Amino acid sequence: MFKKFRLFLYWRSTIHRNINLIKNKFSLRKDFACRLYTVINVPEELVGDSYSLRKSDVDIITKNYVESYTQDVSKWLNENGLTELYKVYEIRKVEKYSWLIVIGFSQFETNKFYNRLYYVFIPLVVILSLALLLI
Repeated sequence: MFKKFRLFLYWRSTIHRNINLIKNKFSLRKDFACRLYTVINVPEELVGDSYSLRKSDVDIITKNYVESYTQDVSKWLNENGLTELYKVYEIRKVEKYSWLIVIGFSQFETNKFYNRLYYVFIPLVVILSLALLLI
């Protein structure tokens, strides 16, 4: 468990150190759980005249664009020493040409970790310290 936490600290520090580059190059944002997320909009020129295409064809074209985007992000993460430390948490279609992409730490889900930290561990420490203070 401590090794996973140490790896998470490495993930977090690498992301924090390069956050401006990540924002500018990939338009990714970082949330409170140190996940990277963005909503990418597929250019309509790539799809062309969507009225002449079936919905499944449009989905295939946009999915290929999203996969090429995630491959570019993966290549950058691999070049910066995060090879096995990330995974794609979610790729979801939001609107017709918009996709949500969430990338995070691979060893455990960081949002659950931070929720336990904020809503279980910290309140428990505060209650125990107040109880010890009153004794």
